[in-house]
Parts: sequence; structure tokens; C-alpha cells
Amino acid sequence: MKKILLLLIGCFSLMAFAEKPLPVETFFKEPNIGELKISPDGKHFAAVVKYKAEKVLAILDAKTKKIKAVLPMAQQNREIGPFGWLNNERVYAEMVARVGPLEQAARTGYLFAGNIDGKRKVQLLPKPPRPGQSGERPKGYRILNLLKDEPRKILITMNDGGYSTVYKLDVYNSSRIPVDKAPAKRTRLLADHTGYVRVAVENDIDEEKYRIYLRENKSDDWQLFKEFDSKEVGLSPVTITNDLESVIFQVRDENKKRGIYSLNLQSKELSLIKEIKNDNDIENYIYGYDKEKELYDLIGYRQMPGKMESFYIDKKHSVTQIYVELEKAFPDQAVNIINTTRSGNKSLVLTYSDRNPGTYYLFDHKKMNLEYLLDVNPLIDPNKMAKMEPIKYNARDGLEIRGYLTRPLDKKKDLPLVMYVHGGPYGVKDTWGYNYSNRDTQFLASRGYAVLQINYRGSGGRGNDYQYDAYRKMGKEMQEDLTDAIKWAVDEGIVDPERVCIYGASYGGYAAMMGVVKDPDLYKCAIAYVGVYDIAIQTEESDTADSEYGRRFLVDAWNAYDESFVRERSPIYHLDKLKAAVMLVHGKDDPRVPIEQYDALSEALDDIDYPYESIVKAFEGHGFRNEQNNYELYSKIEKFLEKHIGQ
Repeated sequence: MKKILLLLIGCFSLMAFAEKPLPVETFFKEPNIGELKISPDGKHFAAVVKYKAEKVLAILDAKTKKIKAVLPMAQQNREIGPFGWLNNERVYAEMVARVGPLEQAARTGYLFAGNIDGKRKVQLLPKPPRPGQSGERPKGYRILNLLKDEPRKILITMNDGGYSTVYKLDVYNSSRIPVDKAPAKRTRLLADHTGYVRVAVENDIDEEKYRIYLRENKSDDWQLFKEFDSKEVGLSPVTITNDLESVIFQVRDENKKRGIYSLNLQSKELSLIKEIKNDNDIENYIYGYDKEKELYDLIGYRQMPGKMESFYIDKKHSVTQIYVELEKAFPDQAVNIINTTRSGNKSLVLTYSDRNPGTYYLFDHKKMNLEYLLDVNPLIDPNKMAKMEPIKYNARDGLEIRGYLTRPLDKKKDLPLVMYVHGGPYGVKDTWGYNYSNRDTQFLASRGYAVLQINYRGSGGRGNDYQYDAYRKMGKEMQEDLTDAIKWAVDEGIVDPERVCIYGASYGGYAAMMGVVKDPDLYKCAIAYVGVYDIAIQTEESDTADSEYGRRFLVDAWNAYDESFVRERSPIYHLDKLKAAVMLVHGKDDPRVPIEQYDALSEALDDIDYPYESIVKAFEGHGFRNEQNNYELYSKIEKFLEKHIGQ
């Protein structure tokens, strides 16, 4: 295949820089432009940009790269989430809740659309009030199909009384008509490219069952295909083939080889397409645009055993060949084709790595070249960032644990260490790449610290057993996985055992405080950021307890209503063991881990006259958003670490 020509690309040098540390602002200033998508005709880009301290949807001219229009859509407690193109003149944006940057943004039920000239902005969902009528209340919804042959319509599914109803929604006037309905409550639907719904996945939280329903044609009755315990799901639908004959599944059933399978809708026979021989979850699927059919084909998937890796199902597809060439052109980086014009002539490409927050290019399929567009964060020079090294070790019970080690550019041995613990904890994981969380990692490495990020048991990325088997193991086995990581790093000569600090947010804040009371001689300091310190408080003050699912999670995962368990596993009841220096960080408006957690811990420390540092900010939620607050926070973290484990 013809080699891809790269235009305006500089080489990444690996040399270290003997310069003074980069300013705090370099790492924590929010970039002006985030995500980018190209229009179907290739004439415009839609982008999420920072405008007057808010995220707005902007339209850029593809030739001049200048902003043509701005569509402010954010409202109180809501901001722009997923967005895209409806047709050549119209874009949409989904609204997500402003819980805080440390928590995955929740859908709000709001959907907006507007034209590329900034006009005809409409709230599509919930349906806005008409004269003399009250407005519709927000409901859960998902976009099923953009209906490329009906430019005024999209196919959506909405939650009506627990059942998913399928509608055709007019993206200009918000009118909608029902066209289908799910076979059961709490069901996720999958439609083919023509708009027919053929797969339904039910999550029965009462019976804790996961059921898959199928139908060959729209007129057929739904048929139950498989049923699983909700924590032992063996099949996950991916897509419906473009010939409409089969459903592609990911299969993780102990009775079959793990892999990607095709299920014939008529015969109900499963056929293996590609075996998956490791235990890593699939991060995402790779689709290739077929310009003859004007449809996307499933061509592969990505996993993250350490770095991001691509695996191709259809190696003969023309887009697979392009991916292979792009991956050769960008070694040590991940490559993603974001979207492609309807003609198939141009694609938007994003590359990123552990040191590069992301670079956008425009790929010309005819000329086989890339045109540089922009860097996601131009303040970050990849040459000055540190590598994230995938690691693995065995915990004390023999379980293999994986994670990442990031070391300063100029020194590799006998380093002060920050154990940086991710939140969640269940289903969340540390990942390779320069992302929101890993800017902390790069900041700490730039100050001379080694950083360990461990995907302790309970983390995501390695299947249901790795996650669910760790329920109720916080403060014990999950904490011991962190301790064992430090022992590994000390034994390897990487870390100075006399200079170790633990730092984390949310569950990571819990682990930070639990670490210094469980292993008081291991850590010199702890930074606990929006952490849980008394598990019982979560049952009354946290928004987790507002839903049936949340209350069940508090019972199943945290055993939060068992008083003896709560006292054993909550760090606030073990402060008599404290030896380390402590820094506490919290936002007063945090709905997930409420300020009552900070209040309880600070009062308990005051009661025993134990010194601590703190930073508490009004109008901040689950993590700080305000740039000035972040500059202050990380400047204080830098001084705190220097005082207790610095050179």
C-alpha cells in the first residue's frame, strides 16, 4: 500500500531537559479546544471550545480553521457532553451533569440541536413547553441511529415508565412519533443501519439477571435468546451486520473460547470470528467506512494490556490498511479515526500517547497524506513529559496486579514515591495516555517523584470476576495490593522506602487515609482529596443513596449498613494509629462525596489535636473545576510533598 505522507509533523525527541520545573499552570490550564468532528460534506468542524469560562459548541470553517459560529448550550448544573453532526447544516449536543471532573458525567435527559450559522437552536429533549402547556420532564434517552437517508430525523429510545420506547425525532422542531417498544423494562436496544431494532438487552435489577432478546425482522415477536446472572454476563452485543443477517457479539462465556462471534439471526448459531487470548477488556471497537455502501464496518477492537493495542478482524478492509500505515507513522502513539466524510474522501484523525494529550490531523484518502490541524493542549511539550511504564507484580495472595510507573526524566533509581490511587473503585481503572488523571502524574514526575498507579483488585479492565470478587474488600485486600506495589518498587531499587506518600481522590482519598492508619510506618504523608472517611455518611448524605441502584451498590459493594463492618473499614475510627502528615482537600458542593466527610474527619483530628493541612473551596463539586483553585491546590501539594518526602 502507498505510504502515508505526513505534513507539518515534528519529531519527538527523547532527550531530557535540564531546566527549571514547568509552571503549575502548564499542567492544569484547561485547553481552549477539546473534541473535534468533521461534517459529512467536509466543509466544517464541530468542536467543544472554552468560551467565557464555559464549554460551548463551535463551528469552524474547514479551510480557514476560523470559528464561524458559537452555540452556547450549557445551563446551570449542565454542560456539553457527547455531540455530533446530524446533517451538513445541523449539529447536536447532549447535556451531562456537572457532578465534578473526578466523576463520570451523568446524562441529564437534555438534548439540543442548532445550525452551523448559530441559528435555529432548539431543545429537542425534553420537549419544551408550548403556549398554555407545561413542559415535559427529562427522561433517559439514547440515540440509536442518525438515519442518514432522513436528514430531518433521528431514531431515539426513551424511558417511558421503565420501558424503552423507540421514536423518530424531528431534529428541527422536536416533534416525535413512536415506532417501536422494548420487550421488557430497563432494556437497552440495538438497531440496524436501516432503523429496525433487532436486539434488546434487559438488566433486571430485581432478579439480578441479564437477558438478551432477538428478532429477525421488525414484524417478528421478541424471543429470549440468553439469560445470565448480572455479574456473570457472557455475551455483549456489539453491532448488527450491514447485510442484516447477523449480530456481532463479544463472548466471555466460560463454556466457549473468548472472542468476537457472529450470531446468525435465523439459525441462532454462533460462529467464532476472532479469538481473544488474554483477560483484558475491550476498550473500544474500530469501524471502517465503506464509501460504496456509505456504511461503517466493524474491522477491529482495542485493548490496553499496558499501552493501547489494536487488533484487526478484517485485515483486508481498506481502512484497516490505513490504520496499519498510520500506526507505523506514529510509533508509541495510539491512532483513532474519529469520523469520515460521507464521500469517504477525508477523515479526521486523532493521535495521542502517554506524553501527548492529542493531535488532530485531516487525512486525505486520495492523496494518502495527513494535514496537521491542532494540538489538544499546545502548552504540553511531549519532549518534556515522562513515560508511563506498564508494570505487573504478584500480590501477597498470588494474584497478578498491573499498573503503571512514571519516573522523572533525569533519574530512575532511589526515588521519592507518590502512590497515586484512582477513584471508583469498582470498574474504574488507570489507563495509559495523557488524560485528565494523568496530568497529575506528569506534574508529580516533573517535580522529581516516581508515581505508581495501580489497578488493584476491583478495578475495571479485566473482566467481571476481577471487579465483583473484590466487593467489600476495601481497606483490606484492595489496600494490601497498594502496599505490595510499594514493596515491589523498593525491591527493584526504584523507590527510597523512607520517602513514600499516598495520594488519591474519591475512593483514592479513602485509600490515602486508610493507608496511613493501616500501615503507619510505610508512609510519610497522605493527600486525601474528596475522600470517604466514614462509610456510613455515604448512606445518608451522598447522591449515591438517591437511587435504587445506588442503595443496592452501597449494600453489595460497601456493606454500608453493617455497623461493625463500617467501623472496621472506615479510617476515621483508626486515627489513633496515625503517624503521617495529612493534607485534606474538598469541595463544599460535592454531591457524590459530601462535605460532611471532610467535616467529620477534620473534627476528629481536631479532637485528638492532630495537625493537618487543608484546602476547601466553595462552589466546587467532586473535584475542582476552577483553574485558579487548581493552581492553588497543586502549588500547595508541591510544597507539602517537598516538605515531607522531597530532596
